[in-house]
Amino acid sequence: MNHIDMTQIIPHVVACGDFARQQRDQLAITRKSDASIVTHTDQAVEAQLVASLRAHFPDHAILGEEGTLHGIGGADQSDYLWVIDPIDGTSAYAGGLPGWCIGVGLLYQGTPVAGVVYAPMNDELFVADASGTATRNGRPLQAADNSNPLLDDWMAVPSDSHRTYRISYPGRIRTTGATIMSLAYVAAGMATGALIARCKAWDLVPALALLHNAGGELWDIDGNPFDVRSILPSKRSATLIAGPAGAYAQIRAHIHTV
Repeated sequence: MNHIDMTQIIPHVVACGDFARQQRDQLAITRKSDASIVTHTDQAVEAQLVASLRAHFPDHAILGEEGTLHGIGGADQSDYLWVIDPIDGTSAYAGGLPGWCIGVGLLYQGTPVAGVVYAPMNDELFVADASGTATRNGRPLQAADNSNPLLDDWMAVPSDSHRTYRISYPGRIRTTGATIMSLAYVAAGMATGALIARCKAWDLVPALALLHNAGGELWDIDGNPFDVRSILPSKRSATLIAGPAGAYAQIRAHIHTV
């Protein structure tokens, strides 16, 4: 694997996040065929990020939530695949809430190797690269030990988790507003674990290298390690659980089907 300089991408992700923040007061909102919200900002951000990636890495493939399928399929497909979520948490974004982010992740032969996540409303920049680093605003990350959660420790859950699960976690449960942010907060040791709804690749890939580099793991609901290749390019995952390495059983014990 060739070295990928993430400093070539970080400024573009940050610029797109700042652009999205500026656009919130003039949104044009529509709905996709699955009834989920999309805004003109989602589409504009994806176009900007695709242009940047193609300029810096012309031989790499690109997958984006808003329809980008560049260089995907065929015998000559690149070993490198960039996956873009132009705005993860579009519902929060359109609703004036802070829990949204811009996410770009890189897979090499299907393995997460790098990612950039920028949450403009919180001024949080998460970066993972192929050297094995994981940082939040420049500070190294480590997933937290959740073996003995305290009252103020928290686990991230989807906003609709009450429809399917009862959570008996002894600390607190919180909804971040975006799946990528839930994974990033597990990587940062801020959340002791996360229940992740059924997702597509762009909801996960930007934060997967971050999670792995910080000592975290992602499993399906039965405890099997999750392989993102199983949902490329646009399948939906099963329900997933994220947490520190080896903590699946401790987290799963607090999640009960309604």
